[in-house]
Amino acid sequence: MSRLLLFILLTMFIDNLHAQKLKDLGCAEKVWVLTHPFSANKARKTSIETKQLVDSVAQTKDWLAMGTGGQKDAFRHGMWMALLSSRIGHKRAIWLGKAHEKKNKRDFRKERLEDGALPDQVAIEMDLINNKVGAEIGRNCKKCSRENIINQVLDALDAGQLSIIKMNKKGQFLNEENQIIPEENWQGKWENDRVLAPSNSI
Repeated sequence: MSRLLLFILLTMFIDNLHAQKLKDLGCAEKVWVLTHPFSANKARKTSIETKQLVDSVAQTKDWLAMGTGGQKDAFRHGMWMALLSSRIGHKRAIWLGKAHEKKNKRDFRKERLEDGALPDQVAIEMDLINNKVGAEIGRNCKKCSRENIINQVLDALDAGQLSIIKMNKKGQFLNEENQIIPEENWQGKWENDRVLAPSNSI
């Protein structure tokens, strides 16, 4: 594959991975683009569509206003993977989701924010779980309408099948014993006391 074609493919894919520069793409993401050149453009378009769709749906919900860790975040990952899985295939979608999460530890070390916060171990675990649930919905929805997929992901969210980071109704993160974790005890720390909870637990 020529360098020009590689550059074009990677540039097209930047928006999908929320990267600002080509060098910000992780190795696994670059490999995914190289091995799925025809799916990459569909993935990019689906990612843009998902962000707009999630922002629109969130306006009709009473989800807590937070960038990561909450129900909007869980819905976003579930929706992204459901649409991708229905459009480019289950395995390709799962691989892309894993590729995206692999670079988060590097982003943590370089103090690069994702959706307004530094990624950490529990946030990645949450995303991978929600990716898997969403991809499974998409696998069984090849001929479903977009509205049908939206409803299925929302049903999964309401049923607690997706995961969020455990928190109270004020959006304060809780540990295993339901005690509030001071922000300085988790913010900027890869391993901390935050834990996962069902998406209907707030």
